[in-house]
Amino acid sequence: MVNGFEKTRTQAFEQGESPRNRLRGEVPMNRKVLLGYLLILALVLSGPCAPAAWSAESQAGPVKVAVLPFTMHAPSDLAYLQSGVRDMLTSRLAWQGKVQVLDRSVTDQAVRSPKSDLSPAEAMKIGNTLRADYVLYGSITALGQAISIDARMVPVSGKGDPISLSTQAKMDEVIPQINAFAQQINQKVFARPGEKVQEAAAGEAELLATRNPEFLVAGTMMSSDKISYLNPNFIEVTPDGALRQSGLWASQTLQGGILGMDIGDLDGDGRVEMVAITHDKLTVYRKEYQGLKVVAMHSGLKIDRFVWVCVVDMAREGRGKIFVTNLRKRNTTSTAQTDSAKGSMGFVQDVSSFVLSLEGGKLQMVAQNVPYLLNAVNMGTRGKILIGQEKGGTSDKAFKGDVYEMALRGNSVVPMGSANLPKRCNVFNFAKADINNDKMDEIILVDSSHNLIILNTAGDQIWKNYSVYCATTNTFEGKVEDRRYNMVEMAVVPSPILVTDINKDGIPEIVLTRNTTAADKFLPESMKFYDRGEIVSFSWDQLGMVENWKTRDINGMVTALRIGDFSGDNTQQLVVSQVNAKDLLKVYDSRSTIFSYSLNVAAKPDAEKQAKKQ
Repeated sequence: MVNGFEKTRTQAFEQGESPRNRLRGEVPMNRKVLLGYLLILALVLSGPCAPAAWSAESQAGPVKVAVLPFTMHAPSDLAYLQSGVRDMLTSRLAWQGKVQVLDRSVTDQAVRSPKSDLSPAEAMKIGNTLRADYVLYGSITALGQAISIDARMVPVSGKGDPISLSTQAKMDEVIPQINAFAQQINQKVFARPGEKVQEAAAGEAELLATRNPEFLVAGTMMSSDKISYLNPNFIEVTPDGALRQSGLWASQTLQGGILGMDIGDLDGDGRVEMVAITHDKLTVYRKEYQGLKVVAMHSGLKIDRFVWVCVVDMAREGRGKIFVTNLRKRNTTSTAQTDSAKGSMGFVQDVSSFVLSLEGGKLQMVAQNVPYLLNAVNMGTRGKILIGQEKGGTSDKAFKGDVYEMALRGNSVVPMGSANLPKRCNVFNFAKADINNDKMDEIILVDSSHNLIILNTAGDQIWKNYSVYCATTNTFEGKVEDRRYNMVEMAVVPSPILVTDINKDGIPEIVLTRNTTAADKFLPESMKFYDRGEIVSFSWDQLGMVENWKTRDINGMVTALRIGDFSGDNTQQLVVSQVNAKDLLKVYDSRSTIFSYSLNVAAKPDAEKQAKKQ
């Protein structure tokens, strides 16, 4: 069937007219008028302006945008925002073949570091010097804990309306605000498609036109896939807004590998401090705004090696004391003999632990030369208890004798009696809690193979999981069988096992790290490294332990985790120390980060109330 347009054209042919003699295929045109139009068109095309017009169209390139450095009204420690905001705007405005953001060095030279905010006239003058079509400029001002951003995108020609951004935001809201501003510019000025999927017909036509059937299969992109703004062939996996996740805070990078970490109120002011140790230094931190502030420091001797740290309020007076497990080198009379089976290294490491308190912002020595490995663990309904154990020598096990409950008496730490634990437990590898509501405390244990085990009060195993838990490279030497073949028992100081009830439902949760690196499972302990892991929560049901939740993969080695009000805002956080994955066999030469997860316990609905409604 012929459509309306084709029918009109057929009638024109029947009347002896050409389709070119009809305007839009509808109205007949006088031949003289047509000749007049053709003559005018020939004069225009042959005139002096025609080549220039065609040349301008053929040489038209991308729109040029100059992103000027934002004027800073903020402390020097926020100077990175100037570069960061500029980088974000540059990456989001650049559009290959259509929008070109001028090189930073060129714009910097044209601006010459203005000391005050630019006026629109000054910005347009700079843009004109750079031969830009648009100029983007603004200022960043710090107002307490908030950041104020004022930005404008103006056409250099003066024709057209500027686009402005004027907002106050918290630090973690800056990126979404800048991202939204860039999208506004892209859509209003450059008519660039936003994050919504383009019209199906146009998008499908472009994909079909560029698809090579030997490499791409039609229909491989699902309807639920979100197309990245960078390229229609890219599927967006992580949205821009998710790169700064709420509920997660990370500190500045800290020098040295953090081997142990604990939190607690050290000076009785109601604020929680954090204590962290590297192999030779102890530092007390307090969280201030978005970073960690050093409160006090204590350095060991050259012959000291810090192994573990814990904070315990022994007197229940609202002020915790710092207990540090320390190994101190002592030279032996014999020289090193590494070529023999039992060869000596020329020294031994004796336990020389000590206790510190925070007084007036300074650390004071309370007790020293304590001959016990020290730790603080959850002991069921009794809460956090200080325990200790003697260290064995090279001819026996790394952990010697019973685990004792310890007490601080004046300037010494003394054992009060055995903790009555199975032989599989040592001072670092267990916690106690009534996890199955039988009115008796079970023992949660990580054995020498890093398996997670649950023991009843009689010491019998009632559950086991063979994944790798709480593993670290924080070790010390135990029994030596043959040093020539690396047959040396290495005692591991694992990351802590936490027992808590985060959601206040009366069911204890076990929170600990699970290492997801498995390539070195069969290597000797001294050669293993753990550069990836996650934090996981378990609870007990009628048949065994079930997994409640887990974090995303953590790139590095988690050495400690604690729960407390670290931010001072009356909410709980899961605080974690992480050694960055550089060379975990040289922890002392690494760098570390402290980060925390906010625990939003109020967001979970009460199960019993939900059941009653149903």
